[in-house]
Amino acid sequence: MKLFVVLAALVLFVLACDKYEDKLFPPISWIYSLWKKFSHVLGIVMSFIILTVLWIVGFGIYAIILKIITLPKRFHKDPNTYWIDAEPSDIDSMKHQF
Repeated sequence: MKLFVVLAALVLFVLACDKYEDKLFPPISWIYSLWKKFSHVLGIVMSFIILTVLWIVGFGIYAIILKIITLPKRFHKDPNTYWIDAEPSDIDSMKHQF
């Protein structure tokens, strides 16, 4: 319960600092500017980590499932040739092509 009270106080403090940023006293404005720089760097690092993990896990699971589904299809025996026998045509088939 105390943790929620502290977090709520911090959120209210940050919101107040954000609203009255140009009117803050020097020690608070320095702390707030350092906090903004730190939070920006933290956001970049955390988004990189989270997106990397989601990318690896998401596409990794997709690739594993796809391999499991398509694996039985690879063991079918292929035909000896893909050649299609052509039927002989007569010369009259060349007339009136268009």
